[in-house]
Amino acid sequence: MSPKPLPCLVFTAVLALGAGGSPAQDVAARPRLVEPDEHKLLMLDSRVMASVTGARLVPGQVVKEARNPLFQADKPWENSLNNLYPNVLWDEEEQVFKLWYKCVLADPEAIAKMDGPSTVHDVGWYLLYANSRDGLSWEKPALGLHAYGGDRNTNIVARDTPNVGVFKDAREPDPSRRYKMVYDVGLGKLRARFSADGIHWGEPVEMQGFSSKNGDTHNNAFWDAKSGKYLWFTKLYLGERLVARAESDDFLHWKNNGLVLRSGTAEGRDSQTYCLPVFRYGSVYLGYVMMYRLGHGRMVECELAWSPDGLEWRRVFPGTPFIPRGAEGSFDSQCIYAMAGPPIAQGGDLLIYYGGDDFPHTGWKRHCLLALARLPLDHFAGYRPESPDGKARLVTRELRSHPSGLKVTATVEPGGSVQIVALDATGRELGAARPIRAGGHDLPVTWEAGKESVAPGGTVSYRIELDRATLYALAGVSLVSTDLPVEPSPLAEAVWKPRPVAERRVTFDEGADGWTGVETLVHRPGVGQESGHVTVNRPEGQSPIARSPSAAEGSPLAGDWPEMLGGRGVEIACRVRLSRPGSRVQIEIFAGEAAQWAYEVPEVVGEGWQTVVAPLRYGWTDEEARAAGWRPSVSGFSWAETIRGVGRVVVLPVSTAAGSFDLDAVTLRGVAE
Repeated sequence: MSPKPLPCLVFTAVLALGAGGSPAQDVAARPRLVEPDEHKLLMLDSRVMASVTGARLVPGQVVKEARNPLFQADKPWENSLNNLYPNVLWDEEEQVFKLWYKCVLADPEAIAKMDGPSTVHDVGWYLLYANSRDGLSWEKPALGLHAYGGDRNTNIVARDTPNVGVFKDAREPDPSRRYKMVYDVGLGKLRARFSADGIHWGEPVEMQGFSSKNGDTHNNAFWDAKSGKYLWFTKLYLGERLVARAESDDFLHWKNNGLVLRSGTAEGRDSQTYCLPVFRYGSVYLGYVMMYRLGHGRMVECELAWSPDGLEWRRVFPGTPFIPRGAEGSFDSQCIYAMAGPPIAQGGDLLIYYGGDDFPHTGWKRHCLLALARLPLDHFAGYRPESPDGKARLVTRELRSHPSGLKVTATVEPGGSVQIVALDATGRELGAARPIRAGGHDLPVTWEAGKESVAPGGTVSYRIELDRATLYALAGVSLVSTDLPVEPSPLAEAVWKPRPVAERRVTFDEGADGWTGVETLVHRPGVGQESGHVTVNRPEGQSPIARSPSAAEGSPLAGDWPEMLGGRGVEIACRVRLSRPGSRVQIEIFAGEAAQWAYEVPEVVGEGWQTVVAPLRYGWTDEEARAAGWRPSVSGFSWAETIRGVGRVVVLPVSTAAGSFDLDAVTLRGVAE
């Protein structure tokens, strides 16, 4: 049975102040920012549990506001609220919701009404602003800053600012830089602007340290107290959409951390990580990852991702939407773009604003409208018994106790319970808690002895038994070890059961067998090392590259190598001849066609034909593969993912002075031991 969402108290500031309710009720219903808490552990965090028996992790359920969408594109300058890219802030100083959202002027007649020429991508760009007292009724104030069609009574706060993220920097000592805007004007052209009030913005400042492939997505940034850095999440485009991160001490000079999240090998380019608005929650980092389903109608779905450190990211339920698209014909039936900004709570719920549209992600002219979804606090994912009437047992890793005491966030069905026993390092029982028979958020755990059985600061593990209950979070404790558990590879030497060894070969006897060259590849029949080969040429000073087809139907070398070739590993062998001897040869294997691991053969190729070999083992970890001489590209998948789905094989001389080279008899041989 799915957990039922907790009731949400809808707060309207004007009404609450004069409604005659008690002060406690008014405070409980008032929106507030959710601060990070190192002593709160979400169940989606794979570091929390040492063992799980009879339970599975299930997604939380958001509930969409019945009044969605919360506003229409009803202003003349709102030509195309393309993707919306909502940036939402509950301003606790002013007690108001603030929204900055994206508008594209795609129609020529709309562009002509801008107060000045369009300067970016041959279309117009506005950053629009709205505010709200209750988070439901939104006002688009006439600010008098930018004119449209000669009318200055608009809610336009900036122009020529594509793909904007806005945040309020409470720690900024310079009042004129309190609000920060991040955006790009094309790949590699990242910019920022600063403001005292989020309305009046200064001139663009060029950001330093990003790559030429960063940008063109919902840029989002914030000050991260945990790392002591500003963090910026944007796109990395390497033939597909990937998520990248950068960090900075001064918000001007950035260290590019590179790729931090991408889609899986099985998804390929049909499903890509479009953008990742990030926020701190509990002891981890969370992100709403928008997945661009390029191969599935060009829709955009919102999933949930988490990270222990902001660098290593994992999707919680790959392929399962966190905010589902609406039914066919509804305003949010095709695309969902979740908000950027710090998490906002109201009553017992998290408020999650998003933009929804009923048009696939293609072209400019479409409207994406503001909407709201609610999630009970901490209910991102929870452990639930696998059987509706069954029980489950969870045992945590070693945790450190906090003076506030243990608290639990859970749902409990009638007749169900959550039972907790404290354990020492040997597994000996220290004390049992009274059963929790009704669900709630941050429920204090009461021990049978009347007090916590472990002193504050001490270490303890908990055995938790679930009976018709779902556990979402523990509070009042922190991890002793913050290391991510090492997932054993199904191909590890200790567990892999080798298949009989096999061989796959490409000889080029009858043709090029679908291979292509950078720049050119020519088939040479009857004159190879055996009876045919190919020659690859490239202009002077550039390494010629030979590439196999990337799909299994086009190449006998593509596929799941452990299943296809058996044994415990593979030797990749090929015959090469360089027009200018004296270079080494590099062999690369791709997961599909866009992410490779490369091996530089240590022997130098001399005169005439020579066989070069790249050995590998299936069960290597990434670190073991690197130690053996294999190097992943910046967009590379894990070693295990790569060899279970090899697409393209590439051969090239390492030296740019190698000239052309000849290639023959590319062979994959399964290795038994």
